[in-house]
Amino acid sequence: MQADTIIRNGRVVNVYSGEILRADVAIRDGRILHVGDFSTEGVAPESIYDADGDYLIPGYFDGHAHMDLFYNPFAYARCVLARGTTCIFNDGHDLATAVGVDAFLDIIAKLQHGPMTIKSGAPAATPPYPEVEGGELWSLADFTKAMACNDILSVSETASYLRIVHRDPILMERLNLARAMGKLIEGHTTGANWDRLNAVAYGGVLSCHESLKSADVTSRLRLGFHVMLRHGSIRQDMEKYIEAVHAAEAFDTSRIMLVSDGIFADHLSEWGNMDWVVAEAVRCGIAPVRAIQMATLNPARYFRLDHEVGAIAPGRLAHILVTPSLEQPTPRQVFARGKLVAEEGRLLTDAYLQVDPVVGSRPFGITDIHPDRFRIAERPGLATVPVITIVNRTVTGAEEAILPVRDGVYAPPDDLLPAFLISRDGRKTGRGFVKGFPRGLGGFASTVCHCNHGFLVVGSNTADMALVASEALKTGGGAVFARNGKICASIPLPLGGICSIKPMPELASEVRHMNSELQSLGTDLDNPLWTLIFLTFTSALQLRLTYEGVYDVRRGKIVF
Repeated sequence: MQADTIIRNGRVVNVYSGEILRADVAIRDGRILHVGDFSTEGVAPESIYDADGDYLIPGYFDGHAHMDLFYNPFAYARCVLARGTTCIFNDGHDLATAVGVDAFLDIIAKLQHGPMTIKSGAPAATPPYPEVEGGELWSLADFTKAMACNDILSVSETASYLRIVHRDPILMERLNLARAMGKLIEGHTTGANWDRLNAVAYGGVLSCHESLKSADVTSRLRLGFHVMLRHGSIRQDMEKYIEAVHAAEAFDTSRIMLVSDGIFADHLSEWGNMDWVVAEAVRCGIAPVRAIQMATLNPARYFRLDHEVGAIAPGRLAHILVTPSLEQPTPRQVFARGKLVAEEGRLLTDAYLQVDPVVGSRPFGITDIHPDRFRIAERPGLATVPVITIVNRTVTGAEEAILPVRDGVYAPPDDLLPAFLISRDGRKTGRGFVKGFPRGLGGFASTVCHCNHGFLVVGSNTADMALVASEALKTGGGAVFARNGKICASIPLPLGGICSIKPMPELASEVRHMNSELQSLGTDLDNPLWTLIFLTFTSALQLRLTYEGVYDVRRGKIVF
């Protein structure tokens, strides 16, 4: 059979056998035709590529990506494709929450018009705890519609795993429906003990990317989970996993994957994507070929796509990387579906260029923005006020404070900032106080607030808070910081209120500027922007801001 493209003189990394084999790779109609010696007769000279002894490895497969962390999925695809990520499972719950099922599925459909293999999840719990977060944003009909889509392979990570432990009937109906429709279920089991992991596994959850140490990896493997070793912008714990990986090597590592769990725009330009994750795994002690297997074949097997991707073998899509090093495996050439799509980090394709603002089914209807809206009235009979304290980038603590009152309104000291979470329709407002952000933070507003994506406003000056709120809403969403009546930094997010429509380098510059301006006030926070938008995340300890007020995750109740 005639090939239309040949990559010659390569050293093929065989992720089935662990061998490195000198071979040519012949390609026909975007798929691998033959691995081994192959005649170039009849193949156009411009379609014959000389690997010159470099390694040929399968295109990377990120088994837990977030394609919507301020950037939009199309800009993300272009960025990571240049670094060798040809396959993505997009968790999807943020964008799905922000735009609704129809707009979300339309975006997923448009992502299929390109050389990459892009699949997604869809949320069953949106938001995680609807009783304090404004109610379910997706109906059962919405969820069923998403599960019927062929490009939706799984239920997105279910951060509210305690609802599975306690067999919440609404959530279990959705998970059982997904299983009946042949879908996988992604887990998010931070801090779960052995008994709870048993209950979650019994409830149908198949994977988890939330291990924090080797013992977590081992316990999940023992209970049959597919374990994703996360190493990205949110957490970098690879060194803590190595003991468990080496223990598993004696028997089986096929259920272990390397994933990013999201890499921020500025970090993508500085670090890379899965090429960097693999390099970090190798640096920490995982053998290069095994690390590559964990970032190619293992996720392909988990997502039941190994007949299509994950290896250099006949019949598979010709997602192939040419790299001179297995220890630092950033490719010099990237082939996707048999076409050379990137060389030396430069894209050669115009795929994924078209990006449009999408409002979806959750437009902002917030009006009546004025300084008085950002005052918190005294709660009679309350001796002390629970305060959200910042522990690190994603975790909060709790303190009790006695706050002075003036004219019936709390007048906190300058290290306690009033915070407001407003629903997109403007009908609900949760109020609280937060400690740990820099003094002098006049006003900060964000329409990215994990996981409900309402409207978060924090600050020390009510006029600045009204200013940033108005500015963020002008562009259909955004993150804005102001001080002394002046806008200091702004990130417009017109796609669903959570995604920029700008190319990755422009967005990265905006993110760096935002964090730099916030840090200039004086703070130890390495990423104050991310910490701010995580104030509303109800699936991590301890106090969180919801539409009903301050929620104590440990106690499961509203405390202010």
